[in-house]
Amino acid sequence: EVESFLTAHLLQATIRYRLERGRVLNSFGQSEDARVWFQQAWELAKEHGEDFYAIDALHMLAIVAPVVEQNQWNTIALQLAEASTDERARHWRGSLYNNMGWTYHDMGDYERALDLFRQGVEFQRVQGTIREIRIARWCVGRVLRSLERYQEALSIQQELYKEWASSGEEQDGYVAEEIAECLLALGQASESRSYFTQAYNLLSQDSWLVAQEPERLQRLKQLGGN
Repeated sequence: EVESFLTAHLLQATIRYRLERGRVLNSFGQSEDARVWFQQAWELAKEHGEDFYAIDALHMLAIVAPVVEQNQWNTIALQLAEASTDERARHWRGSLYNNMGWTYHDMGDYERALDLFRQGVEFQRVQGTIREIRIARWCVGRVLRSLERYQEALSIQQELYKEWASSGEEQDGYVAEEIAECLLALGQASESRSYFTQAYNLLSQDSWLVAQEPERLQRLKQLGGN
């Protein structure tokens, strides 16, 4: 319906329309069709100096790209975010550090991922909420586990566990999962079981995880002794 109202004068609306059209297609698994709309959004935003939307388009192009190409788009986005005078555009840096970190992690370049996640922590300490800072720290702990630096990873996750408990909020299942995995890797299987159980109880309520990673949930359940 929006498409019929668009004119050449409605620049931001046109960019946002292209972004959302792409997002809808991507949500339905049509990534190649989505890429066309994200590319159009990027080109229009770049042409008119709309940095915030240009970075949004670039980060979506990274999401639909193969893993080996993702950080090509993310790097362009990060360079634009760092150079922009638009504070909203500069705020994209936190998400980009995170996204690039996970791409490098998925590629097995854990040291580069660790560097980006640590940059993410520093960014969130200045710009982010308490929750965003915690998530950024969790990412550092997670990649330390991939680097087999289990004790360092465990210390971070235990700190986060205590912080969540003292905050009065519901405990985070991903933190419990990481504590369990680190304890198991350190040969403390019996100590890990209660954390695996807690992780399963919390994460089994996540409909996305249930649909996308049933084997992961089953593993948590089994290692918890259930």
